[in-house]
Amino acid sequence: MSFEKKQRVMLILCLIFGLWHFATQWTTTLLSFLQWDTEEVMTITDLGYIQAFGSLCNAVGALAAGQLADSMGAKTMFLTSAVFTAIYYSGISLARSWYSFFFLQIFRFGYQLDGTAEMYLATVTTESERTGALMRLTIPQAMAMFFGPIVGSKVAAWTTLRTSQFIVGIVLLVTMLPVVQFLLPTTHSIPRLASARLRPQDYWHMISKNSSLKEGLMIRALLISAYVCYEMISRNFLLREYMHNTNDSAYVLLTMSAALLAVQFIIMPLVQNRTSPKRLLQVSLIGLAVSYFSASFATSFEQMLVITAVQTGAYAVAYAESSTQITTAVELTDLGKATGLASMVQWLTHFILPIYASQLVEHLHYTYAFYTSTILSGALFVYISLYGKDTPNRSGALLPSLSATNY
Repeated sequence: MSFEKKQRVMLILCLIFGLWHFATQWTTTLLSFLQWDTEEVMTITDLGYIQAFGSLCNAVGALAAGQLADSMGAKTMFLTSAVFTAIYYSGISLARSWYSFFFLQIFRFGYQLDGTAEMYLATVTTESERTGALMRLTIPQAMAMFFGPIVGSKVAAWTTLRTSQFIVGIVLLVTMLPVVQFLLPTTHSIPRLASARLRPQDYWHMISKNSSLKEGLMIRALLISAYVCYEMISRNFLLREYMHNTNDSAYVLLTMSAALLAVQFIIMPLVQNRTSPKRLLQVSLIGLAVSYFSASFATSFEQMLVITAVQTGAYAVAYAESSTQITTAVELTDLGKATGLASMVQWLTHFILPIYASQLVEHLHYTYAFYTSTILSGALFVYISLYGKDTPNRSGALLPSLSATNY
């Protein structure tokens, strides 16, 4: 692919990524308040079961998306994800009970754009170019983190929370579909004979024969497990105590956006040429462990913003390394399945850990969830230190991955 065409593809992918995260941050700003505004107030356990079921739907959808992306192309999956997610977002505006929130999670079967974007980008870049291109995607993501909460809050103030939430689904659909359909090129396809042989059992063969892929999936699982315990309790328990309106929710997302930009454009250029990816991953895991442990002692909204900033920056680096390992461990024809496996692992942890974390809050204390996150991050640090391979420095090795999950 020529340089000019790559630049055009990256511009279009940045636009798609920005539109997707704009709608996601809009929804994230309103979601907690919509979940509070139900016929019967939901407990942390109720929210945990909603999250778990939605994550299970995501996990099943990830396997299907991986197969479809390899056999039908990433463009088809972008369109499918946009339709499913738009219906889900608008449907949330009508939910007034635990049952309605629970069964709406079925539409998260098609909530697969992030994984599809990883796969698509890997098809238009070489390994040496990939991380630099991934870094560019953080620009529209950070912009979405800034403008999404502002627009969502303003529309809610002018109308109502539920009207604002209904509108975001329509906005996602009418902006995303034309861009994907008419502007995004198809980058690769698998020969018909090869695609005809694609079967679900291919996943088992990939995992059993590819040690690098297994290690990348293991790292992803531990990272996400620690993140879920922290994010679920901090957003649905601590921040619920400290936030008073949608503006406070917007401040959280703006803090994440600022942390992401600071890591990408200030911290990383200073340290990247001075350390290896392995050492960078170790430092990020220390940052995660410190932020998770500190959350146990937070007593104000401002303290949680500081902890959120540290956790966001460290998590970006750690997640980046797992994604780089996963996408470089397989051939081009298996990229969809590899990112599908990674998404499945990610959403299965979102299925199991919320139930575990909600039970801790219900029967013990919320700080045990933060202690769990700290232990998981520490265990991964020990594994990387003892068994992790030291690879050559990469340029711009960060993957955008900081959007809050919509439960």
